[in-house]
Amino acid sequence: MSKWIGVALDGTLAQASKDNAGAIGQPVEAMMTRVKGWMNDGDYEVRIVTPRAGEMSGAGKVKDWLGRNGLGGLQVTNVIDHDMIELWGCKAVRVERNKGKVCEGCGNAERTESGFSHRKYTMAHIPTQTDC
Repeated sequence: MSKWIGVALDGTLAQASKDNAGAIGQPVEAMMTRVKGWMNDGDYEVRIVTPRAGEMSGAGKVKDWLGRNGLGGLQVTNVIDHDMIELWGCKAVRVERNKGKVCEGCGNAERTESGFSHRKYTMAHIPTQTDC
């Protein structure tokens, strides 16, 4: 199996909305450009990581959306494995491997966007940070 980069769908590659009734939102252009660049480079496989892939109909809808938006052929999964080298997603917080320290850069990321986190804490509440 080859090394791969995981990209979340809703809120990362496609705009997320509470009112979309299960539809996949419009493309997020910055991520579309990034993913197309990775595909052109060919250094790593790119996979779309989404809970929608847990159902055949959900995976099919994602594949259709990808095809309509110039990303046809990407694998759609809800499973990560040891060959995944990165996960890009709007809910991810980077933690230093084997240490549990939160990356200072991630900790200082914009947190004011509505619905960003269910947590009521800021990075000031977490004493062990690292700059990765």
